Amino acid sequence: MENTFRTFRKKYRCQSQGQAFEVLDDIFGAIADLPYWVSKVSTIQNSVFDSRFSSYKILPDAVHYNGQVFLKLINASTLLIDFPAIAKEELKWAHLIDDLIESRNLNQDKPDSFYSLLEYFPRHLSPSQVLDPSRFLRKFFKRKKLKSWIRRWNHFRETAFYSFSVTEGAEGEYHKDFQYFLKLTEACYLIYVRFSPSQNSTSDATI
Repeated sequence: MENTFRTFRKKYRCQSQGQAFEVLDDIFGAIADLPYWVSKVSTIQNSVFDSRFSSYKILPDAVHYNGQVFLKLINASTLLIDFPAIAKEELKWAHLIDDLIESRNLNQDKPDSFYSLLEYFPRHLSPSQVLDPSRFLRKFFKRKKLKSWIRRWNHFRETAFYSFSVTEGAEGEYHKDFQYFLKLTEACYLIYVRFSPSQNSTSDATI
């Protein structure tokens, strides 16, 4: 498990915004979509909080493979803090879902295709953060520095396998940090959808 920041720096650190978008393209475009990653973070959160947890309840990939990939997302987000907000009146489907999801659901005649989009709506970001995800990222790194967030995430990955809960007496702090990780996931996805060079930003689909 990648528990040292030194190792993390060598393998995953982005040196430019272009590299950061390559990470987002890989995570959200090639590996899986937004609901998948929110689910993986939630799985680790539930395992950390559950004092009755047994190792068979969690698939190792959620902690090892997906957990390491998530480290890339944390690092890439440091280069995504300066994108402009979108006015509420200008918000379109193209600002909320990527091109593939949009074409798969909005261009179909099936009457229920719209409802499948509900799982892509940000459920952890506030309305103002949906309009300005970069502002949340600035708040994220104001709460903790990058190195501290890396250590925190690796701590969660490790304690997800414990047969007891480590949150007793610090439930509020643990819960808030997990909420920040969930918000981070959604914020990075919105920036990927809106600003990644690989995404088509000219969609005319409106809400």
